[in-house]
Amino acid sequence: MARIVADSTTLILLAKCSLLGILCEFLEVVIPPSVSMEVASAELVRQHPDAALISALISKGAITVRSVDVPGFTVPLSLDQGEQDALMLALQLDKSLFTTDDGKAIKAARFLGVPFIISPKIVVELYRLEKVSFKKARESLEKLAKIGRYSPEIIADALAQIMEEKDGETHDHKDTRKPPE
Repeated sequence: MARIVADSTTLILLAKCSLLGILCEFLEVVIPPSVSMEVASAELVRQHPDAALISALISKGAITVRSVDVPGFTVPLSLDQGEQDALMLALQLDKSLFTTDDGKAIKAARFLGVPFIISPKIVVELYRLEKVSFKKARESLEKLAKIGRYSPEIIADALAQIMEEKDGETHDHKDTRKPPE
């Protein structure tokens, strides 16, 4: 089973789009304790339905909370504790994909060579793998456009990818364009 290490933002956004449970059905989702506290503390669970969902997924083992070893170095960017711990956990767990929507965490992942994915790309992958319908993928991307901090280009690119997948064509999309011969 493939594994992702998630930070707080990604968990919250996917929960708000009703996609987190679907993701947990076919991927191993791992988070550090600091992320668990940021998204599923008792107080948050009482106040927010998405926190209650995340807490329930942790309780039933669909999301695994795993301790992170303290690295012998510091990340060259100031990250919140959850993002830093999730990034370090992804670095420590072989064959893990770091999922984040935080700009600084993305820069740190690039610096450290940690593969990562953002929520709109997760929606595209869920559609591509036939885990969600086209309608659900489109609605999720539209919701992410409203509640996330994405540039219009990122959302437009994700929408174009699901349209291409639906139509079975590439339309010379930048990610599928062949290099000149």
